Amino acid sequence: MHQMSEVERRLTMSSALDDLSRINLGDQVYERIAKALLTGQMRPNDKLTIRGLSERWGVSTTPIRDAIKQLTQEKVLEQRSPKDVRVPVMTQAMYLEILQIRLHLEGLAAERAAERATPQDLRDLRKLLNRNDKAADRQNLALATAGNQEFHLSLSAVADMPTLQKILKGLWLQMGPLVACYYDMQPPGLNALHHEVIDAMQDKSPDRARLAIQKDILSAKPALLDQITTLRTGLRDPAEAL
Repeated sequence: MHQMSEVERRLTMSSALDDLSRINLGDQVYERIAKALLTGQMRPNDKLTIRGLSERWGVSTTPIRDAIKQLTQEKVLEQRSPKDVRVPVMTQAMYLEILQIRLHLEGLAAERAAERATPQDLRDLRKLLNRNDKAADRQNLALATAGNQEFHLSLSAVADMPTLQKILKGLWLQMGPLVACYYDMQPPGLNALHHEVIDAMQDKSPDRARLAIQKDILSAKPALLDQITTLRTGLRDPAEAL
């Protein structure tokens, strides 16, 4: 009998796939794995098995295999051996590269969002942050992690920059599992700078919005670097920890 892995147990806590027969199974499975990465259901060094995901989601192994293959080609997952597919443990160099890209691109998204935001956009963002604050207060870290990712990607949506949002989503696919580990630490004031971003948007101040989101991104840098060191030290192969 197949033994359920830790990542598979976490995935069973999320809702079942929508009616997969309606659209391409591979695309839906890809999006489901992507969502799990974005929202912290999958963590660094988690092992994925085609058979396990197939049983958990009630789909054949073919779309699971296709989705994993695509995500591996995109460097979102890594295949260490034919039967060992993992969520990568990010290196410090990769994190610092993504950090610099996010500072520029999410700063741009915040600037443009401040210029274009409608009153309804602002209400929606405040509603999202209120939900995130409550989730953090209740220590519902899964919901808080998902809400954090949703807020960051919402800025490019409000900015009406779909190409930028696609690029940022790709970066968040790589960052999501690590950010979830950061949220496990329950740092104080998780959404304080997010509120500053919305205040700047309401005042139509692109510069303030950009600086607030950049400050938010940088605020987690020391803890995330420490987390990477801890995760990579725990890798079984000493060479991989370098």
